[in-house]
Amino acid sequence: MHAMKRSRWRHLKNKWVIAGILILAVIVMVAWSRSRPVAPSFESTAAAVGDVIEKVSVTGSISPMGKADLSFEKGGVVTKVYAQVGQAIKIGDPIASLDSAADKAALASAQATLADLSRGLTPQELAVQQTALANARKDVLNAVHDSYVKAQSAVVSYADVFFANAQSANPTIIVTPQSTILQNSINAERAGMGVVFDRWSANLAGASTDTAADAALQAHGYLVTIKAFMNDLSNIVNDLVPGSSGLSSSALNSYVTSMNTGLAAVNSAVDGVTGAETELSAAQSNYDLKLSGNSSQSIAAQAAKVAQAQALVDQDTLVSPIDGVVTKADPHVGEYVSPGASGFAVQNTSFKIEAYVPEADIAKVAAGDIASSTLDAYGSDTDFPARVIMVDPAETVLQGVPTYKVTLVFVSPDSRIRSGMTANLEILTHERASVLEIPYRAVMDDNGQKSVRLVAADGKSYASVPVQVGLKGSDGTIEILSGIKAGDKVVTYVK
Repeated sequence: MHAMKRSRWRHLKNKWVIAGILILAVIVMVAWSRSRPVAPSFESTAAAVGDVIEKVSVTGSISPMGKADLSFEKGGVVTKVYAQVGQAIKIGDPIASLDSAADKAALASAQATLADLSRGLTPQELAVQQTALANARKDVLNAVHDSYVKAQSAVVSYADVFFANAQSANPTIIVTPQSTILQNSINAERAGMGVVFDRWSANLAGASTDTAADAALQAHGYLVTIKAFMNDLSNIVNDLVPGSSGLSSSALNSYVTSMNTGLAAVNSAVDGVTGAETELSAAQSNYDLKLSGNSSQSIAAQAAKVAQAQALVDQDTLVSPIDGVVTKADPHVGEYVSPGASGFAVQNTSFKIEAYVPEADIAKVAAGDIASSTLDAYGSDTDFPARVIMVDPAETVLQGVPTYKVTLVFVSPDSRIRSGMTANLEILTHERASVLEIPYRAVMDDNGQKSVRLVAADGKSYASVPVQVGLKGSDGTIEILSGIKAGDKVVTYVK
């Protein structure tokens, strides 16, 4: 029996038997390990239908659409302050007055002297001459009003076609002058046109037939400035050449014709005022000749003194050149103010936001884009909707980085908005609604060919699939135009 047991196990000592047993054990272990479920070595997400939104986030500062620092033309003691800080005011409304007793006395004396010099005619004759003179003055006043309309129309209709945002505080010429100096100069001149027409309008609002000659004199001054602007712009347009300007010869000829028409309108305005002044001068001379006992020269000289005295009285009252709200009223009643010292200021109640967008994002922004804005003063939960009205074509270098100024206006007026506040903007530049979207990190780029790694049905493997992409969202998503469908799972991260 002992011999039988020894023979049963003797084969185990054979090395080939032992090797076979080990190989069999390995095969069994491999088969067992393959039969176990293996966790995927990647992360995935499903493509879904949603909204892809592109935004540009920047910070800007708030400033009024228009403002004016005001001062008296001459020194004097303040006797009346009509408007206080924060008070709404209209163009032409008085803001403050100086002591005008001496000026009014001088005006009354000059008027009395003129009346004495004019007493040579009978009441009936005097009435006839006065009517003729009044009619001539009325014609001058009408001519001045007509010249204002013609000059303004010439600028708006023929000059403004060469500017972007021509009637804003920051107009920009859209053709390229021969130098940056010319470009900056003509932009400043166009911006100054708004001030010229505002002041002229304010003067006309207070003009009467008695001050018609003064209104004509003022009109000549304004027209000189307007004509200088039109001439400067015309020179720029005439110097444009088809090659460097990027414009065709026909387009340039059209521009030159437009400027010539605008200049002709301004010249017509000048001629209208000059002709009416000539008629007034003739009427005045005839009036003077009819006066007995006094020469026409002495009467004309005295009339000039009356006009001069009236101008001094007018300078005693400071009026607003714009509609808005008073932001500064430093001098008080009884204080002396020096000529030209700015003690009062008025600004518009409408505000703008100026922000500087880096060159990497500026191509996304365009006029008309809507923006969400929050103000540091009121926190991130209060939105003040705004709209882009202008994108500067020229760069502004800030800390060595090229940026472009973008100007926005608030959609609705709001009394909480103040000049100088900081606005945090999110400009909505593009939006795709109800489109197929996936995380941007799931998209692969192989020499311009976009693809995603599509997860197989078993959830354990994936294969590369080409796709066509659309808008890239600011939240890390991207629009998929073709290649996969909703519900397909794509790899977002490989462990």
